[in-house]
Amino acid sequence: MISKQFIQNIIKEELSNLNIFLIDLQINSSNSIKILLDSEKGVKISECAKISKSIEHQIDREKEDFDLEVSSYGVFSPFKILLHYKKNLGKEVEVFLVEGQNFKGVLNKFETLEDNETVSSLEISQKKKKKIEGKKKKIEVEEIININIEKIKKIRLVPKF
Repeated sequence: MISKQFIQNIIKEELSNLNIFLIDLQINSSNSIKILLDSEKGVKISECAKISKSIEHQIDREKEDFDLEVSSYGVFSPFKILLHYKKNLGKEVEVFLVEGQNFKGVLNKFETLEDNETVSSLEISQKKKKKIEGKKKKIEVEEIININIEKIKKIRLVPKF
């Protein structure tokens, strides 16, 4: 069976050269390898192909049969690492809470734990229409929501096409 460490060693230098981050690497018992990549600017198909070729050149298919899937982290995928929060600052996100509710707003900032790698809380601004006393129409106001990451089931970007 092919090990995760073996694959990581193969792609480590290539990922560094391309400024790409490994988000997830899974290998099951039948040697099906799935790799998810991301970068601050996104990952191109040609970059996925380059990573795929570097792996295929290092493993002899006569000795080890395997399936390989290298892909970029999707725009609809939930945030997993600090990079996802950094590159989406100022963008609209959808937050799904553990309690079942969800809401949309702009990711203004985030706080990390002492390790500077783990997100601990978020500040999200949300525009809402509220009835203001003395006014006939509802007025749009900005509401700031500070939320602990433990209360969030998942957060993802709201894509703009």
